[in-house]
Amino acid sequence: MTSDVLRLALDARSGSLGPFSPSFNIQDLLLKNLEKVLPEDAHLKVNGKLHISLTRVHDGKNVIISEFESKEDLLQALLASAFVPVFSGILPPKFRGIRYMDGGFSDNLPAIDENTITVSPFCGESDICPRDDSSQLFHINVANTSIELSRHNIYRIARILFPPKPEVLASMCKQGFDDTLRFLHRNNLINCDRCLAVQSTFIISKPEDEDDYDLECHDCKRQQEEALLSNMPEKVVTIFQEAIDSANKGIVDWLFKRKGKKLLSVLSSPYKIPGKFMFASFTK
Repeated sequence: MTSDVLRLALDARSGSLGPFSPSFNIQDLLLKNLEKVLPEDAHLKVNGKLHISLTRVHDGKNVIISEFESKEDLLQALLASAFVPVFSGILPPKFRGIRYMDGGFSDNLPAIDENTITVSPFCGESDICPRDDSSQLFHINVANTSIELSRHNIYRIARILFPPKPEVLASMCKQGFDDTLRFLHRNNLINCDRCLAVQSTFIISKPEDEDDYDLECHDCKRQQEEALLSNMPEKVVTIFQEAIDSANKGIVDWLFKRKGKKLLSVLSSPYKIPGKFMFASFTK
């Protein structure tokens, strides 16, 4: 999955107009990857568990879908939830006969119940989000998402549609990993197996001997300390490193890293862009 997402970002960067190049079709790429990753009974496995946020085009209302009739039904809901006008195409896709687009336009962080954990790529008031060094007093609320007004968030917003280099993507992935660890540690959710088992029985059976759950458990403390020092899974790190190495090698990349990079890029654009449009015209 990580390699598929990275490949998608690299494809978006490769065009003359970036992700707006006519030959780059985000909806087709998403569909191909989802068909490859999801099993045939995916809809049965996620029914009642996965909640997809959609925005109904004709009235702008938010709709949450959690029941799916088939894998195709699930795929159509996912594609509709990822549709951003102009970036993804002109006409929003239909789901069950009605046109929908990204749920972020109406409710970017819907809360299903009181146990919902909100996750955001922007520094703000979400449960899991970046914690920037500079503390800002000003926040804005965009589609139910609190966003701090800071230069870091401005940079992140600018990168929503234009993916950065693999090195930066790797750094963002690592930051998300660290943000999640901090949330788990802050909410005392990193515990040893014994304490987790005891915690899970509190609500169900309410055992009389509640002393079994030791708030000062040494195993829990050790596990928390180890978690805070841990890194991303080695497989994920390897995939990012391979993408970085691939992006940095080759004579064309070597040439474009030199002083003439911008000049060559500008001079070649008038020749590359018409070719892209012609290619897209015949392939779409």
